[in-house]
Amino acid sequence: MQRITVSAARGAAELTAIVIGHAAGPFPPVIEEAAARIAAKQATAPLLVVTEQGPFVLVKPEAKPWLTGGEAWRLLGGQIVDAARQLRVGSVTVVAEGEGVEAQALVEGCVLADYRYEAWKKKEDPESRPRLTVRLPGYASAVREGVAIATAQNLARELADSPPNELHPPSFAARARRELAGLGARLRVISGAAQLRRAGFPGLAQVGQAGSSEPCLVEVRYTPPRDRQAQRDLHLALVGKGITFDSGGLSLKPGDKMWEMKADMSGAAAVLAALTRILAERPPYPLSAFLCLAENLPDSRAQRPGDIYRARNGTSVHVENTDAEGRLIMADALTYACESGATHLVDLATLTGACIVALGEYVAGAMGRHEDWTRQVCAAGAAVGEQIWPLPLHGEYRKLLEHPHADINNVGGKWGGAITAGLFLAEFVPENVHWVHLDIAGPAMANDGWRYYSKGFTGFGTRTLIHLARELAG
Repeated sequence: MQRITVSAARGAAELTAIVIGHAAGPFPPVIEEAAARIAAKQATAPLLVVTEQGPFVLVKPEAKPWLTGGEAWRLLGGQIVDAARQLRVGSVTVVAEGEGVEAQALVEGCVLADYRYEAWKKKEDPESRPRLTVRLPGYASAVREGVAIATAQNLARELADSPPNELHPPSFAARARRELAGLGARLRVISGAAQLRRAGFPGLAQVGQAGSSEPCLVEVRYTPPRDRQAQRDLHLALVGKGITFDSGGLSLKPGDKMWEMKADMSGAAAVLAALTRILAERPPYPLSAFLCLAENLPDSRAQRPGDIYRARNGTSVHVENTDAEGRLIMADALTYACESGATHLVDLATLTGACIVALGEYVAGAMGRHEDWTRQVCAAGAAVGEQIWPLPLHGEYRKLLEHPHADINNVGGKWGGAITAGLFLAEFVPENVHWVHLDIAGPAMANDGWRYYSKGFTGFGTRTLIHLARELAG
């Protein structure tokens, strides 16, 4: 998956990476000349230069309005790793000194850029992609933190990249148990459509009842130890959409690139990955999380367009389109999270193609009733380089979800699909709860490669949740 070690220790290296504007030298004259050309915009970075003293790669952080929260430095990390892999070297020393060095982000970029999903490939010659050591002397704390954050995000990417015959609701639930073991949280798994209905999660049962594996709800509960409890009224809850394969159900999707729908569990993957860091830091407030896991498949047992069921909060739901299933599996979990005392709530879901139409592939959409909480969640994303843009939870569009035979329809028509999906979810969250819905369909599923990500899925949202949880901890 990742064959990289990042260290703050000094040592001999086969490649030297120089961050222009943040490295004093002295360096070989040819390197000084190349750096001056780049600084004067007469040449572009990254630039690979081979000297008698060995190879150098020259990189330079580029300020762009859209590269917030250290992204320019994560890109540098990706460039350094790419140069090392191109030269097939086993070690790199990064020269970066002085004010303005964003060492943690650079480390994150290195670890994220080196990730590849290779679990099902034939065993490669070990020399084809050797272990790589990146040394960043003098930044021990930043190295530890950057490796921890990026490793968590790579867990989310691994889950999304895993094939659906391997990663299904029961195996996802088992993985959650392993990843969270020893972190002080209690886990409960409710498995099977019948058990989910009895427990009050009919939407998850409706969607998953035709799956080749049983649907599951993974419930995670954390209570801070007494010496960590803060004297304030705060309970954070996280809800993740975990459709481990989405065929669309009886409202079948087109076949082209349907394989990408194995990553329709990216919201749940980001929640689980973030929990591995959040719980390790023992936040001073209660935390709960809910992974809503199901396969959405066509079968004689599948829910049908025209079905009506009653949700946990008593709302009757008409199913017009079985491919609008994410909102069904999360609705009851949102209600349950609020019943359980959540004061602040975030859900993550690859929910609508309409959000990609609105914001493109690289920006997530945020919807919520409380502007201060929505701004805080969006700001947490910007602080770690994940762009989130607020969309209006426009109440006038609620009429688009009306149905003559039920309290609410599960789709709202041709226009404003991301917003009507948010309005649907809002029906299941009391107005006093600070709630934000994040539609991450675009940036979580940028499957053709992006920035420092290789081809595959990104784990988007992991860093945002970790940063948000830390902010709440003060």
